[in-house]
Amino acid sequence: MMKSVTGAACAILWAGSAMAGVKSTPRYICERGVEIPAVYVNTDDGSEPGVVVLMIEGRMINLEATAEAASGVRYRFPNDGSGYVWWTHQGEATLSWFDAEVKEEVTLYAFCKES
Repeated sequence: MMKSVTGAACAILWAGSAMAGVKSTPRYICERGVEIPAVYVNTDDGSEPGVVVLMIEGRMINLEATAEAASGVRYRFPNDGSGYVWWTHQGEATLSWFDAEVKEEVTLYAFCKES
């Protein structure tokens, strides 16, 4: 499984490259009109969702898929510490921050709809 995407790779993906593995490049419109562009990249063999690269508040963030189920896909990085969490399900998403110290997840942007 592809573990991370380097900054250079993020820039190439973000530019809309037709590289193998790029699954989709949707934009999400969240509450309060916040827009979050995303690039989904499959694993090398295409068998699992790999990573999502999000543009959040002027920064590119790459998150690894940690779970896939009927209720969607959950992306995090790092998987064992504090960090962003992106949960997608049927064209909708939520962005949260997981605080590993207190074991609590706080929603940053909810009701994000794929546009």
